[in-house]
Amino acid sequence: MVRLKDIAEVCGVSVATVSRALNGLTNENRERTSFICQTAHDMGYYPNAAARTLKTSRSNNLGILYEDRMNHEYFSSLFDELRREADAHGYDLTFLGHGGNTETNYYEHARQRSLDGVIVVQADYDAAGIIRLATSSIPTVIVDHTYDGCDCVTSDNRTSMEQIVRHVHARGHQRIAFIQGEKGAVSRERLAGFYKVCAELGIRVPVEFVREGHFHNPSDSAEIIRDLMQLDDRPTCVLCPDDYSCLGALWLLEAQGIRVPEDISLVGYDGIRMSQMITPRLTTYRQDTVQIAKKVFSLITDAIDSPETHIPKQITVSGMLVEGETVR
Repeated sequence: MVRLKDIAEVCGVSVATVSRALNGLTNENRERTSFICQTAHDMGYYPNAAARTLKTSRSNNLGILYEDRMNHEYFSSLFDELRREADAHGYDLTFLGHGGNTETNYYEHARQRSLDGVIVVQADYDAAGIIRLATSSIPTVIVDHTYDGCDCVTSDNRTSMEQIVRHVHARGHQRIAFIQGEKGAVSRERLAGFYKVCAELGIRVPVEFVREGHFHNPSDSAEIIRDLMQLDDRPTCVLCPDDYSCLGALWLLEAQGIRVPEDISLVGYDGIRMSQMITPRLTTYRQDTVQIAKKVFSLITDAIDSPETHIPKQITVSGMLVEGETVR
């Protein structure tokens, strides 16, 4: 293993000079600094992360907190963008668990791992452990949920649903049903947007048109859609919790002779790639994972770099409606 002492001997300088040069803390002339850095690179020197943390109080490591199974394409896309932003800002990403603590003490685990900050992508936001972390001294950004006085980045769930309803209404639909995902901030915002725009457009929403379902559950959505189609005054269009559920429901329905959009129109949510690779192409709302990741890093890096002046913000990111072929 190459040591600072080895580099100092080759360069003919002190160990302190080498340390300052490699950490960008030197006022030495640029040629000497460049020579030291190049020599260290050529010799195969890699800084010791633990030692660097002790010197700078920074680990350049951020925690990612995601409690669900990682099988949803929206989250896969978001993780990919977060990784790109981390690379651009010089951070490593580490998945943060609760360390075997049955009380899910994420705060203590983050401290033990010397994380500079934590990004909460998906969790039980009512859990005490998550609230403790979000309100702690560790810079934390919450995705798709809001806490007062905390950094949060959310998709514009309310406005997006208003855009979807206006789109299907413009295609002539008056009887529009809505399948919710699990109860939480996302579902509440989407449902509020749904009711708001329906009232503005004069669309009557029977109680049986709004159903509780689950995200990422095609069979559940297909069963609910079949039930809706048995109503005497059945809906002509159904808004599904997400693209995956919508696509799965579409295939299950067609296997039973129910055609989309001829017999029923469907709309998804998320804008996953597969939704535009099948026939019929899915009408959906694409969440902007690129901008969500950028906003997350703008907040967390400011909180890390300027803790005394950082003011927590709640940022909403808009996406876009993707017109497909599943709305007649």
